[in-house]
Amino acid sequence: MRCEEIMTRDPASLPIEATVLEAARLMAEKDIGFVPLVDSSGRAIGTVTDRDIVVNCVAKGQDCKTAKLKDFGGNEVISVLPRDDVRKAKELMAKHQIQRILVCDEQKKPLGVISLQDLTEKQPAEDVGATVREVKEGSPQPVH
Repeated sequence: MRCEEIMTRDPASLPIEATVLEAARLMAEKDIGFVPLVDSSGRAIGTVTDRDIVVNCVAKGQDCKTAKLKDFGGNEVISVLPRDDVRKAKELMAKHQIQRILVCDEQKKPLGVISLQDLTEKQPAEDVGATVREVKEGSPQPVH
């Protein structure tokens, strides 16, 4: 199965210069916990999660109205191409211990997101536990 077959399409994104408050409002409005951060050309240059906002801004007493995502939300962009096999997304999620991965075009423009939930919904029930453990605890054996 290819990544484009299970991804959530057209992810909401924000410019890296946006404020934490803008990110929080977008997450609340769209009921999401992960937003790609893009440059002026729309290329993914980072990501921010709801956890990043809470741990790195709110818990430290920063002003969410003025704090910029570029100051803490520039997590490394881990991505796959739409045509990549879903196993690649799963392997990268396990390797980097992340629960969401971007699906980008060749220019790194976000086209979709694959979540751990997306992966578990598309496989037999008996394999779900193994997938969750692999992503949460570390790298699976590479699948070729």
